[in-house]
Amino acid sequence: MIVPEQADHQLKVPVVRRPVYTLYLEQATPHHTFIHCDIHGRWTPRTKRDLLADWTTLKALHGGPIHALHTPGDRKHTKFLSMFGFRRAASFIDHTGHNMEIHTTH
Repeated sequence: MIVPEQADHQLKVPVVRRPVYTLYLEQATPHHTFIHCDIHGRWTPRTKRDLLADWTTLKALHGGPIHALHTPGDRKHTKFLSMFGFRRAASFIDHTGHNMEIHTTH
């Protein structure tokens, strides 16, 4: 077993594994859970339908707000976030000096 060096920060944990996509949760702070999504295959109507179903279940099981990081100007990601019910909650400048946004579910 490998012990993470940063014991106060949880790494991305895969919580839904499908052949076409993986959903991860990351507990960034005690009150902020972030989601990450990797798409491994073609985006099809079925992929969208399955992902929406898994997302609905995951939100219900989690029970609290879930956040997502977003780079302003990434229109494809903006559309993706909107499709899954995220809304912009905050803006900040990251450690590299880039503008970033936090989107959240309500």
